[in-house]
Amino acid sequence: MTYVTRERRDLIRLIRRIQALTLEIQELRQRDRGAPELAARERTLEQLRWRLAAVARRTATDDLDAAA
Repeated sequence: MTYVTRERRDLIRLIRRIQALTLEIQELRQRDRGAPELAARERTLEQLRWRLAAVARRTATDDLDAAA
């Protein structure tokens, strides 16, 4: 049970980080800031999205196993 709780905490942390980074990227685009900074944040956002997908899959699998 502790494992599932940790996974869910990871999901929440990743979602919050993705939300914050998305806002930062929007602000950079509005201010027409330098391309290297924007590109770096977009790469980080993409990596976080992949991590979120992996954690979500593990959590869903754990939930299914627990229900069985």
